[in-house]
Amino acid sequence: MVLARALQRLLVQLRPSIFQTVKPSMASETNVVDTATVMAAVAPSNTEKRPAEEDGKKGEEPETKKAKTEVTSANETSAAANKEDKVKKFVKRKVALLLSYSGVGYYGMQRNPGPYPTIEEDLVKALLKTGAIPQDHARFMGKMSFQRCARTDKGVSAAGQVVSLKMLLLDNIENKLNEHLPPSIRVMGIKRTTGSFNSKHNCDYRTYMYMLPTFAFQPVDQLTTENYRLPAEKITEVNELLTQYLGTHNFHNFTSGKPFKDPSAMRHIKEFTCSEPFLEDYMEFAILRVRGQSFMLHQIRKMIGLILAIVKGVAQKSTLQKAFGEDKLDIPRAPGLGLVLEMVHYESYNNKWGNDGLHEPLTWEDCKAKLDDFKKSHIYPVIIEKEKREKAMMQWLSTLPLHTYDVQGKHNPMRSALETLNEAKKKAKLESDTSQSGEDSQDGKTSNNSGTETKPEEASVQPDCASKDEATQVTNDKKPDSEPTKPSEKSATELVEPSETSTATPSVENAEQTSNTNKDTTNQAVTSDLDKGSAETSETEGVAR
Repeated sequence: MVLARALQRLLVQLRPSIFQTVKPSMASETNVVDTATVMAAVAPSNTEKRPAEEDGKKGEEPETKKAKTEVTSANETSAAANKEDKVKKFVKRKVALLLSYSGVGYYGMQRNPGPYPTIEEDLVKALLKTGAIPQDHARFMGKMSFQRCARTDKGVSAAGQVVSLKMLLLDNIENKLNEHLPPSIRVMGIKRTTGSFNSKHNCDYRTYMYMLPTFAFQPVDQLTTENYRLPAEKITEVNELLTQYLGTHNFHNFTSGKPFKDPSAMRHIKEFTCSEPFLEDYMEFAILRVRGQSFMLHQIRKMIGLILAIVKGVAQKSTLQKAFGEDKLDIPRAPGLGLVLEMVHYESYNNKWGNDGLHEPLTWEDCKAKLDDFKKSHIYPVIIEKEKREKAMMQWLSTLPLHTYDVQGKHNPMRSALETLNEAKKKAKLESDTSQSGEDSQDGKTSNNSGTETKPEEASVQPDCASKDEATQVTNDKKPDSEPTKPSEKSATELVEPSETSTATPSVENAEQTSNTNKDTTNQAVTSDLDKGSAETSETEGVAR
């Protein structure tokens, strides 16, 4: 009613003539009609716009509905992805993977950035190609909980390396992995483990073997040849020395960068033996086996290097016990060619989980035949062939006398000895060249003196000799018995004093001062010799005349 009255008042103001002619009795009816007319006039304006707006938006959903649809589709996609991830996580399992490889041509086991080939790099590529791991796991190995038991160095091989990781247990996965691996790397077995298994932390002991030619034990006072055969008493001596490594000791002298007080330098050795020698390609080899909890960088190679030095007679037997002390000693490091990780042991894990009915013990008894075949076909032949071609052990043995096996100085004694030898060789060559030039100068001065001192009136004396050759013969016959002393030419080894090999290398200024002093001394000696030679030559010419 309020709206109708308001519209009525509006119409009265706009159309007064119309309402003035209308009869009072029809006022209510006119009001109704006019109200309806006004409402009808106003309504079409809105209804006419609606079809145009609806035609432009035909086929489109409202913004609210559209947003709800997008959120729903995104949620469905996320749910599908989560469902797929749940499926993948469901089939992933923690496994222990037994690996054998020849380390020749590789820069160690651990994956490193750069173009350097490693064992892990080839293994991850094979896992990715077979579909055992997704792409992001190949880039970030921590997502699959990847862990190696031992980090072998460059050139070091392994017959029983174990890695733990989470992967999809596909059908015939072992053969599929080997199809994508080079012949020098083989997967020997895969076994399910507990979810918390870690191949490094759960390992109790590691067994390494070191294959070397037996001429490495030949005494230093004998000529070292490849025909040497290791006698039984020498094997006994080696095994007696190896027993001194057993137990818990501080092995800071058998690694790099660890001080004596570092707790991690304490290591436990359970077994260390030397096996009977065997012939391979007309060369005799022996194998040293060491079993310990864990080993530091270069530890095994230095332990073997010191044993070889003692057996050959280059170092004293007391050096071995001294190496466990606080002093830092100069100990040689054996070549890495013959070092092989033979097997890793999980005794505590097997005792706890190996017989629970769900997991298998990690003893790898069913893989021993394959491991032996791989060692005979890919590890032993490579070591023997490379040793015969490059003679790594033979060359290394020649450096043993350069070590002091005593407290290290400021610099490496071996490097100091080599630098001292090089300086001595340069000094000897300089003296030799100076002596040669002095002899040439002496010959030239002799000829000049004879030409200047011969006078015309003395020419009549020369016919006493039948010819110039006879005069020369007379001169040679009348030479004094004592020749002028020439500068001594010492060999490089004679110039090296024993004390120089164990001291630090002199500075550049001292070396230059020493070199200048030697040159001055040599020049004075040459000048003195030339003066003596000139005087004697003049005297000899007088006799000849």
